[in-house]
Amino acid sequence: MTNRLLIILLCNIVVFELNSASLFEEQNTIPIAKEVFSLSSNIEMNAALVSWQIRDGYYMYLDSIEFKYKNELIPFRILESKKELYKDEFFGETEILRDKFVITINVNPSLNLSEVFIYYQGCSEAGFCYPMQKNKLL
Repeated sequence: MTNRLLIILLCNIVVFELNSASLFEEQNTIPIAKEVFSLSSNIEMNAALVSWQIRDGYYMYLDSIEFKYKNELIPFRILESKKELYKDEFFGETEILRDKFVITINVNPSLNLSEVFIYYQGCSEAGFCYPMQKNKLL
């Protein structure tokens, strides 16, 4: 009986240690940019709506957002944002975006949407910054 209790106790200790180790590893991993800056787009008649859902504890630089078609910039208009000024050690005072960010670009017949690229960059409040991200609009 004592041996069985000892074995059960040791098994519980081992399982607890293994779960603790995996929990520690999960907390120290950096999520990929797609998980942190969830991007979606919707094409309507004469406009493309693009939105990001930004995870808590992360932000995007407003100045980093660009839409390009054949290396030409496409202007956009902000529909919804939670902008704030941020003092960045590399960029100085700059505007950042948190939570949700929605913009629109005008769509015309000469614009091949499958060749429009979206560029953006962001960081975590913990100090990790992602490299510039590049995604296709469609």
